Amino acid sequence: MTESSTSSSTSKTKPSAWLEFGPLLVFFVAFQILKRRNADEAMLQAAGLFAIVAVIALLISWVKHKSVSPMLILSTVIIAFTAGLAIAFENKTIFYMKPTIVNVMFGAAVIGGVFLNRNVVELLLGGAFEMPRDKWNIIAIRWGLFFFFCAALNEVIWRTQSEDFWVNFKVFGFLPLTLVFTLTQIPFIQKHGKIKDQNSG
Repeated sequence: MTESSTSSSTSKTKPSAWLEFGPLLVFFVAFQILKRRNADEAMLQAAGLFAIVAVIALLISWVKHKSVSPMLILSTVIIAFTAGLAIAFENKTIFYMKPTIVNVMFGAAVIGGVFLNRNVVELLLGGAFEMPRDKWNIIAIRWGLFFFFCAALNEVIWRTQSEDFWVNFKVFGFLPLTLVFTLTQIPFIQKHGKIKDQNSG
């Protein structure tokens, strides 16, 4: 298989970025507009719209690419579930805790995978990098702890800060934080691993 055909195949199966992050931006814009009309109801209304758009994006991704990552499916289910419960019980706390639930589940899955000999990080990146198993386990544990940190951070923020601050951090805080953490792991991967030769085999 040539490099161009491989690239074409990858582009067909990889979901577009807007399908993954578009719903979050819709939530942010909707909240900013709705809070001007009714500040008390804005969060729940925006959460409901967030859930609807997230499900639509998931369906579009499946129809277009015939493939959806398990993490995207899980996060969409949690979005719809927590938003639905929050609206049904008129309780914003349930939706505030959505990032906590997601990050705890991801953290448990990543660290649990190490002990079950199913290293999630290696499964995701092993096609591009070669690295000893114990080094993959270190990376996985670091990611697991990072997810738990994000869960704890979300709890601190929604319990101590304003609704506006939480919304802004949810949309514009977690992603840069994740990117920074990812960059801090690159030296470790460069030291202990190497890029796989895609032309071998």
